[in-house]
Amino acid sequence: MEIHRPKAVNGWRDLFREVGVIVIGVTIALGAEQGVDALHWMHQTDVAETTLKSAYIREVQNAALREAQGECVAQRLAYLSSIVQQASESGRLPAIADIGHPPYTPWTIGAWDALVASQTVSHLPAQRMIAYTTITQRTAFLSDLSDREEEQWTILNSIVGPARRLSDAEAEELRTTLAKASDSNLHMRKTSGALRDLVRDTHLLNMSDFAEAARQAVMSKQGAVICHAIIGLAEK
Repeated sequence: MEIHRPKAVNGWRDLFREVGVIVIGVTIALGAEQGVDALHWMHQTDVAETTLKSAYIREVQNAALREAQGECVAQRLAYLSSIVQQASESGRLPAIADIGHPPYTPWTIGAWDALVASQTVSHLPAQRMIAYTTITQRTAFLSDLSDREEEQWTILNSIVGPARRLSDAEAEELRTTLAKASDSNLHMRKTSGALRDLVRDTHLLNMSDFAEAARQAVMSKQGAVICHAIIGLAEK
């Protein structure tokens, strides 16, 4: 087997030349590795934004639904307040049919936690990362608020049914719940509208996505019980 001996280094010039070759080789290798890494994260962030786009379309649809039915909710709460007030004075609730319900939709961006865990979020441009984080936080707030509103309407739904006696304690609970539900409706409308605007500012969605969400919301409103008069309200 032939053995190649390393060339002898003759003087500082040859030494610097050898070292320079090594340094250049290492620099090229590191640069190539960084280039591959940059391409990898560029692809990952593109995939991430495609995933977020799908989630944002759903949130925009939720916001449009809330906007379309928000006034219906307010009017139903005002009507129920008058019913409870009259029942408080007489001591009896009239027979009440289905009162309807505000839109109860899932406010969540499930992919966000996975994007954070995979470190993809940290490779987004700073402004986009801040914008997406703000949207996620606003969505979480809406989710909590929606759950509280659901609990409030569960209490209000207890008045549905045949005419019956209304105790002072129940009347007070209903009045308190009606006030809370009214506040929830205002916050849901305001916050969901702000969320829609935040999503629009990311430019991930086309204007046609917003128009389609509004169109679907209007169609859903036509069949929403809460947007129609209560049927079957009997006399006391």
